[in-house]
Amino acid sequence: MSWLLALSAPSHCTRADTPGAMPPANTQHLLDALLAHGVAPLAVERVRRFPQLAPLQAPLLAAQAANASRALTSVAHIVATGAAFDAARIRWCVLKGVPMALRHYGDLAARQVGDIDILVAPGDTTAADTALRQVGWKRHGARDDAPLPPPRYWHEQRYTGPAGLTLELHHRLHPNPHLLDLPTATVLARADTLVLGGATVPVLDQVTELLYLSTHGCRHGWFRLLWVCDIAAVTRAATPTFLEAIRQTAVRLGVLLPLAQALLLADRLLGATAPSWAHALSTRSARQRRLIAFALETLWCARDANGNPTRRTCSSLITALSQRASLRFWAWELLLRARHEHQARLART
Repeated sequence: MSWLLALSAPSHCTRADTPGAMPPANTQHLLDALLAHGVAPLAVERVRRFPQLAPLQAPLLAAQAANASRALTSVAHIVATGAAFDAARIRWCVLKGVPMALRHYGDLAARQVGDIDILVAPGDTTAADTALRQVGWKRHGARDDAPLPPPRYWHEQRYTGPAGLTLELHHRLHPNPHLLDLPTATVLARADTLVLGGATVPVLDQVTELLYLSTHGCRHGWFRLLWVCDIAAVTRAATPTFLEAIRQTAVRLGVLLPLAQALLLADRLLGATAPSWAHALSTRSARQRRLIAFALETLWCARDANGNPTRRTCSSLITALSQRASLRFWAWELLLRARHEHQARLART
């Protein structure tokens, strides 16, 4: 664990502890952990500082090259998709992904490239679906000629494209609309922009981005180290004034605990200094301390072939404990669980 954290910490972070002189007995286990947590691209430069980790250099360079190729392909498809949305006068925004790598890590290939996540307004989902299929995306697990269900019945629609890319079309930030309850129209209106591949791409504004990353990590129990690295990268240049402003916004939206969790985990694991109010909250809140302990336990639990925990992360309960959970929140969680089980049964049959 110590070697994994030391190799993954963003360059501006200074960990309080450093790995011992002896490398892990089996460097393959360390490589597997770097890949499972999505932090292999971050480790390439740091591995070179440790001659005892020389066996990792070749596989990490290969992973970096593959990630760079995937990043460039993603850029091309984001630009093409954005042009189609603009032509159809659809307001849109990219969540995480390649723009985040360029914005906060300074390199398209520095962050592991996964799915392309795009947010549109609920009323634009049908038009967005049409535009996506016109530029070569195909619905995943659904007929292209079937109408999309009303947005209230789904959170994301997956599409597959060339080079093995996957795109997820969202019309709200989270599956449960009562988590980080921000209207999508407001999120899109506040969006910042970033020049990517010669085109102007809308991205989340910095306040919404940090709250989104915090609640996303919390909902999944923080089982992937990359999410903690993202928090450290996003807060790298954060001023006390910005952190206080985002604290006030989190209080208003009822998501202060997820925000504090994110900042404290980045502090404890990677050495990214958390503000004093986050430490004070942890000191006086036994619930917050239990949630952080659960996150640390989940971070090191056993993984399957896809890097996901082999046990349930109890996301509904963890999310409820981390915010003001209403009856509407629980009703949505029950519906989401039923939908998940139904899809699992269909996959098995």
